[in-house]
Amino acid sequence: MNLKNETNSWGIVARLFHWSIAFLILGLLYVGLIMVDMVNSPEKFELYGYHKSLGVIILALIILRLIWRWINTTPTVPTPGLASRLSAPVLYILMLMMPVSGIIMSQGGGHPISLFGWFTLPTLIEKNPSLGKLAWQIHGYTGKILIGMICLHFIAALYHQWILKNNLLRRMIKGH
Repeated sequence: MNLKNETNSWGIVARLFHWSIAFLILGLLYVGLIMVDMVNSPEKFELYGYHKSLGVIILALIILRLIWRWINTTPTVPTPGLASRLSAPVLYILMLMMPVSGIIMSQGGGHPISLFGWFTLPTLIEKNPSLGKLAWQIHGYTGKILIGMICLHFIAALYHQWILKNNLLRRMIKGH
């Protein structure tokens, strides 16, 4: 079991980043869709706090994953095509846009971001309702686009595994 990637396999670190970020994002998208329809209540605001905290953690994980990707070999794709070359950059852009727009939305709305109550993030954006509202719109639209891209990513992985039979999915699960 290799820590680092090789030309034909994903290392354990890349796979841990992939799957931990994937599950956290799926959970946050689900919670995000639920909490926007909740009536204002202590439970809703507590959920928002968890949502923000996990969003900050995801942002940190994505940055670390990009650094790891930059200093490692990227395994070759068995059947490279335009969709294959575009999907990773688009997913990374969307994954970065979600927490960044969330931070701008929250701080622009005058709401601090506490990381699980342990500490409060520094204020990067002074209260600015117009900017907060714009970030809210970006966050919402980006979330919907991200859901679509995740579905396409999932379908493409299954297509590679079961139709093309090139073991692409297996490489992200087992590394080889």
